[in-house]
Amino acid sequence: MGFFNSKLRYALCAAVDLAMQPQTEACQSREIASRQNIPGPYLDQILASLKSAGIVRSVRGAGGGYNLARSAERISAGDVVRALMRGDRLFSSHSEEEMLEADAPGVTWIVRNFEEQVEDDLTLRLNATSLADLARRKAELNDSLSLMHDI
Repeated sequence: MGFFNSKLRYALCAAVDLAMQPQTEACQSREIASRQNIPGPYLDQILASLKSAGIVRSVRGAGGGYNLARSAERISAGDVVRALMRGDRLFSSHSEEEMLEADAPGVTWIVRNFEEQVEDDLTLRLNATSLADLARRKAELNDSLSLMHDI
């Protein structure tokens, strides 16, 4: 299973969709599902995970739905990933008890160390990218596509 599986991709799409909406307005999950082509029941599970992690909040009543719990600048892609992964480790599965010594036989320590470096690099990138950054990229893409249509 790849790191960017469909659940994670859908979660990031839904979070960026909400980042592109006015934060004062709630968005219904069926609207997000339609815009992002996410199966509704699957999106509901994702939004529940994001809500329990404090990334989104639900608004009840007429005009209710979901919006971001804080500004898009203050929510990183890493926050979304951790909300779905339910832990700090992104893809490496070893525990602290499994830590090896550098003099362990074979190349296991080297591979484990490399795995940790990759995880650290990915974590830095995810934490350095906000939902606002991703929403800006989408807006820039929309702008460039609209310019191309005018040609």
